[in-house]
Amino acid sequence: MPILSGASTVETPLNVYLHMRQLVSRFPVLCFVLLTLGYQFAVMGFIAWRSKAGIHLHEDRLVHMVFRLRLFGPLIFAALLTWYLEGRAGIVALFNGFRHWRVPARWYALAFSWKFLFTWCGIGCLALLGIRAWPGFFVDGLWGGDWATLKNLLKAFPFIVAIAFVEETSWMKYCVTRLQDRYPAAVACLLTGIGWALWYMPMLLVGEGVPDGYPVAVFMASMVALTFLLGWAYNMTRSGTVLLVMQIVSNCAFFLLPVLPGLHNLDAAYVNSFVAANVLSALLLVLVFGWRELGRDKRATWSEALAEAGAERSLQAPLRRAA
Repeated sequence: MPILSGASTVETPLNVYLHMRQLVSRFPVLCFVLLTLGYQFAVMGFIAWRSKAGIHLHEDRLVHMVFRLRLFGPLIFAALLTWYLEGRAGIVALFNGFRHWRVPARWYALAFSWKFLFTWCGIGCLALLGIRAWPGFFVDGLWGGDWATLKNLLKAFPFIVAIAFVEETSWMKYCVTRLQDRYPAAVACLLTGIGWALWYMPMLLVGEGVPDGYPVAVFMASMVALTFLLGWAYNMTRSGTVLLVMQIVSNCAFFLLPVLPGLHNLDAAYVNSFVAANVLSALLLVLVFGWRELGRDKRATWSEALAEAGAERSLQAPLRRAA
């Protein structure tokens, strides 16, 4: 009996490991979302607690550093889970999309202009319908003067690039392509968009890191619609670089365009009009390109990226041995 008991005890850690690996392998996106949201809510809960103590985010260097560094959480969890499941080939697949930058120029034209076009269409409709006055193409005082807006944008630009890199790698490449292995593209984008929006929920509740006056439901809809737009672009191009530019431009545009509620005494009409244009674009993309593939050809999947990474390693192996 002691021998059997001892054997059972020895096998238990291995069984736990195998069950855990099976669980993560079966639900890789769900595990990522739970880890990421748990981490985000914990960090923002700490910041909210400090704020109640009378300490503002920007007045405490430690809290401000924690708040800034927390943005790398999704990337860290995506990389760790990928390494756990697929090893080095998975890491290559996770970042391989950024190497696919050679796409037709029209995609870069879209990447650099989409946020401006959507915003101007939205606020233009408000003006044409007489709901609100036309606020101009850009924020007041953008050109000339002390150039304060452009200086603030340049100061924040490295942070904006980092956010874009993290979000496109973790939410779009890790989540969307893995879900598109199992589900139609529209379902994959919807589920990812909801998870991505929930990542921002504690920031909305605490009022840190998001624009003031942005209605919660509108913000959630905006993130889901953005996921559809980016998912379509990736299915069409397989280019992580295009998505990176789209997200960088999206975050930069908020410095330049007269759309945020803070510029209009917390009137959310202008930002609501942008989100309406964004949601309409998502619906049109589904109608035109189909809910299954959300593109002209087969949707991008994680297994496709993993196979490509494995093929590249096979081609490089003889070269390494020869060297």
